[in-house]
Amino acid sequence: MIRPSPEPVSTQRRQLIGALGAGALGAWLGGCAAPPPLPPRPIDSAAAPRVGDTWRYEFKSVFRVPAARTLEVRVLEVRPEGVRDQIVAVGEPDEDEHSFDSSLEMVERPLLADRPLPERLLRRLTVVEFSPYLQSFGALPEEGSVASPKPAWGNPFTGRARLRGSERVSVPAGSFDAVRMEYELSRPFVVTMRPQIDPVFILASVWYAPAVKRPARWTVVTRAGARNILVDDTYELAAYRPA
Repeated sequence: MIRPSPEPVSTQRRQLIGALGAGALGAWLGGCAAPPPLPPRPIDSAAAPRVGDTWRYEFKSVFRVPAARTLEVRVLEVRPEGVRDQIVAVGEPDEDEHSFDSSLEMVERPLLADRPLPERLLRRLTVVEFSPYLQSFGALPEEGSVASPKPAWGNPFTGRARLRGSERVSVPAGSFDAVRMEYELSRPFVVTMRPQIDPVFILASVWYAPAVKRPARWTVVTRAGARNILVDDTYELAAYRPA
């Protein structure tokens, strides 16, 4: 489905989107050269969250659909191999549970309100996350290959993550020292794909904040084969409540 025309985009976001140009085209033609997967690591109990830890995030898109809303994440289980959590859109009935380990991965978490059409279409949201508990397994890696969900059609995505350094990030919950990683995923465009609809390139920036044991902010931009933008979403921490 093609989304409506976007709302105005900030200068910073225009610079980020514009930076996708040449690099994205090369990725589409040849695919991302991904390094080998990282070996699994056990959780670091000092850096990991606890059962019951809760975060609230403000989600917004430059498009009118999906609508802005508040998301809540709560830890359900912490084990040596990883963290299992649950995400909901506040005030809506749907939820999604997922277990995260030390691997680099892109995860799609569908939240579809159980409401009649057309309201259901207006409220539909797929939350896209990138290894949100990565810092619970020790120092962030310099780089590594990224796993991703299998697309409904077309070739699979391949990708890599790179460490970009320490930054101070300001979000509704406050200002935090964070470490930024960038995730780039792509797949070759083939003739059976629809150039203006099928995604072929994804770029995400994630600001991991040790003080809150989860990302304080992340952004996701997805382009189709015709280079038009399909997704331009931002998630920002609004509140953190330790158990």
